[in-house]
Amino acid sequence: MIKIKLKTGDKVKVMKGSYRGSIDYISRLDLKKQLVYLKKISRKKYIRSTTDSKKSELENIMIPVHVSNVAYWLEDRNEVTKISFSKGIDNKKIRQSRKYNIKID
Repeated sequence: MIKIKLKTGDKVKVMKGSYRGSIDYISRLDLKKQLVYLKKISRKKYIRSTTDSKKSELENIMIPVHVSNVAYWLEDRNEVTKISFSKGIDNKKIRQSRKYNIKID
């Protein structure tokens, strides 16, 4: 299993697939299936009424994107980057950009 270095709320860019190039925030992570759900990337599903009392409606469903098809987006540089960990003061893990050594959190 691959360790996922992304968190909910991170800004990412979709690198492959039909939504390639779109930049969005992570709303949900599925660690077992290694999937990322983004806020704006969704499709509409038509739910038909089963009874007379319930009306039919359109519902937005978030489309999952695999973690390997997503890259972390640095807003300061307007570029994608990889994430690495380093030990800071008090031996705590700090996420940082591999390319520029900028602290992320």
